Amino acid sequence: MVRPEFTKNMSIKEFQSYYWYKTELQQICKKHNLPTAGTKAELIAYTVKLLAGVPVSKIRVARKIRRKGMKADLITPSTCILMSGFSLNNEARAFFKAYYGLSQFSFKKSMAIKMREIEIAQDTLATVQDLMDAYEHPYEKLSSNAEEQTYQWNNFIKSFMADDCTKLYHARMAVASILWTKVRDSNQPKLYRRELLKQYQLEIRQYLL
Repeated sequence: MVRPEFTKNMSIKEFQSYYWYKTELQQICKKHNLPTAGTKAELIAYTVKLLAGVPVSKIRVARKIRRKGMKADLITPSTCILMSGFSLNNEARAFFKAYYGLSQFSFKKSMAIKMREIEIAQDTLATVQDLMDAYEHPYEKLSSNAEEQTYQWNNFIKSFMADDCTKLYHARMAVASILWTKVRDSNQPKLYRRELLKQYQLEIRQYLL
């Protein structure tokens, strides 16, 4: 089944059953005068509200994006995030690098997700310690997060590679890409299932060892 073009008459269920690239969501939001900045999950949320009949004038930006930042030597675990202008930038990276005694420091996805949650909720009590908790215990922060659920291709690949049956194929990424394309453009769940190997065997049999 080929994915239909987006229209305001599309049901929420139909919209959510298909895969949409972030650039496509930005185009949809721009066309319908919705906020175009933010994460993929936020753009999806704006679009769902549109389909639910919420007036465009009442669909507001989910969070205020702050760019001020603060110097590394002023940051402590008890620093209030929203009240201080703290941002996940090079100054914050320098603080975490020094705090953990690392030669290099990279922000984890769980930290960015936590940061967005704080901004959306406008949680004035949230501190840098909350980000440190997300850094130290990332998997506890990702399981049910809406943003994490948009990383469908990455999750598809992980499940594909974890299935021993896929080891019967060479060029496994090519096989995964073929299956993903079939699933992406259909209204099937955007998940890898072993049954896909049988369902699309004609398309991937050339890769059998």
